[in-house]
Formats: sequence, structure tokens, C-alpha cells
Amino acid sequence: MKRIIFIFTILTFFSSCVIWKQAEKVEKTNVFGRVTDSALKIKFDPLRAPESSGVENIFGDEGFFLTHGDSFCPSSLYGLQVENDKVVRYEEYRLKGALQFDWEDTASSFIDGASTLYLGDIGDNFRFRTWKSVYVITRIGDGKAYVDRRIRFRCVRDQKTVYADTEALFFYGGDLYILTKNYGRALFFRIPLNEEDRVDAEYFGMVSIPSRITSAAVNREQTLLAVLSLDFLYLYDVSDGLDEPDSRVVRVYSTDGCRQCEGVCFTEDGTVVITNEQGDLYLLKTGL
Repeated sequence: MKRIIFIFTILTFFSSCVIWKQAEKVEKTNVFGRVTDSALKIKFDPLRAPESSGVENIFGDEGFFLTHGDSFCPSSLYGLQVENDKVVRYEEYRLKGALQFDWEDTASSFIDGASTLYLGDIGDNFRFRTWKSVYVITRIGDGKAYVDRRIRFRCVRDQKTVYADTEALFFYGGDLYILTKNYGRALFFRIPLNEEDRVDAEYFGMVSIPSRITSAAVNREQTLLAVLSLDFLYLYDVSDGLDEPDSRVVRVYSTDGCRQCEGVCFTEDGTVVITNEQGDLYLLKTGL
């Protein structure tokens, strides 16, 4: 037993050194301000929406948000109706055909008046999953969320499977993208939204963020990409594409004091919404 503890201690130390070296290579972050100083903070009951890990403003009005829990939480979506700066109504929508394994993030698209939610079962803390899943949901109601399709995918780079923890999912230009959680250099992978239900998510590029990435989202106009980490919120100009995101940073906020931030989305008017696992919801108007 002592030998096992020693081995895990050495591995943990080695991993910490690698992470530190990765972060060391990233340029110092130029912070515009703090989320806690700029955003409206709204409390919600973490027992009625446990371990909020992703959030989307979809299937409702400007003040209606869907969130979900992390691994070991129920296979449900939770609705939060916000009015007059407080949560006035909670809903639970049980998913049929989607079992909770490690749900980490959601994404949304609004095409020709049709709203679609993408639920990412993409977590991989121990980096052993070859295939991950995205559930496609087009409607909720009567206490249920209806899964229309399940897309299974694997991350691929140079024709080899990449085993990595991924927690960020977003929709852009007709396809889905995920980001690895890495300190320092995080990798993009593109999930094609064709008619196939088993696809390769090819390597697309990388981005430099010196903190663990937990969520991502793109606004309705497909011009701004928000990438959330445990320490920062990055906003990128993607009006001309996703190439070379490091040269497209338009603003960075510190999430210091926001506790464990796990979900980010945009509302229709461009407000950035952030949630954490402890039951806080932040509404940030950036003016961008």
C-alpha cells in the first residue's frame, strides 16, 4: 500500500511539473477587469440544479437558462427562469436515451428559426475514452428532454486517436468544436455535423490559455467566441474564422472570486452568462 501511495505521489508531482512548464510558456495575460466587479450576480439553488457544468439560453426567453450536472449527477437538464434579478422558477427535464457519464458542456445553434441544443458527454479525467458522445436535442417539455440523435466521435491528430480531457463544446459555422482542458496549449477538434453518427473529430488548431478550460460558447451572430477557464474568461473575434485565435483576443476577464466556473453562454442580446458549481450565475454585459 505504501508503495502504491509513493507511486501516485511521484506521478502527481511529475504531472504538476509538466503543467507548470506548459503554463510558463504562455505569455502573461493582459486582464481587462474582473467578472465579480462587472457582472450581475444571481444565486440559484445548487440542490435543484446540481453541479452546474454547462449553460445555454435556448428554448425560452431571454431569462430562461438550461444547465446540467457533472458526472454522477442525474441524467437531467435543469431550467432556471430569471426575473427581476432572481430565479423565480425551476424545471427538471429527464433525458430519454442519454445516460449521464461525464457531461461537461452544452452548445446551441439557431438555424432558420430552429433551435438545437448539443449536450457533450465529453469528459475524460483519466484519458482512457476512445469514443465520446454529443446528444442532439431539439425540444423539451412535460418534464422531458427529447434526444433526436447521438453522435459518437473520437479526437484524431495525424491519423492517431488523441486521449485528452475535454470540457468545452461550441457550435460555429455549421459544425461543433471541442477544446482540451490543458494548461498552456489547448487543442481544437472539429466534429462534423453531417448525417453520420460515428465520426472522427480532426485536429483543427490550438489556443494559449494558462488555466484549465471548462467551457466555451459562440454568440448568435457567430462573431465572438468565449472560452472559460478556472481563472479567466477569454473573448475572441471570430467574425473571419477560427484560425490563429491567439491573435484574435479582444478582451480577457479574471474569474478570481467566482469559485469553480464551469459553464458559459451568450444570450440573444450578447450578454455573457457564467455559472459555477456552487449555485452562482453571472450576467456580464461586455459592450462588444
